[in-house]
Amino acid sequence: MRISTKTSVALHILVALAVVDDERLTNEMLARSANSSPIVAKDQKMTSDVLAQSTGSNSVVIRNILGKLKKAGIIKVQRGTGGASLLLAPADITIWMVYQAVDDTPLEEIIGVHPSPSPSCPVGKYMKDLLEEPYTEVTYSVKSTMQAYTLQYIADNYFAKIGI
Repeated sequence: MRISTKTSVALHILVALAVVDDERLTNEMLARSANSSPIVAKDQKMTSDVLAQSTGSNSVVIRNILGKLKKAGIIKVQRGTGGASLLLAPADITIWMVYQAVDDTPLEEIIGVHPSPSPSCPVGKYMKDLLEEPYTEVTYSVKSTMQAYTLQYIADNYFAKIGI
């Protein structure tokens, strides 16, 4: 099974957008936290090229993710000269919202039953039924946890890491 990183990249983008808008942050703090000249700077226009460099992703991937976040009403994107910004407060954006916006993989598919257990096996013929309840609970737990964590929580952890 392949695990998608779309949500992780989208959260990276959203943290960058939240950070550049936070009044607690200065360019000196960003430079110190990067131990160099930072990719992201205070009050910088957050274009797909800047975000691609920050995330280590292709700018086309970034533009696709930005489009999905925009469609979900999480961000706005300035046409022409470019630049994205948050439409919602970081405290109102959950990991679940971001996942739903950018990843079309149904949550139920994060864990699955092998496709062809032998119906003539006394264990194999019951595996789907045996795993249905625990797998449903796993899915519910993942969703519940994703709903509990906000962009604000992640941004606050970022600020703690850089000493703010």
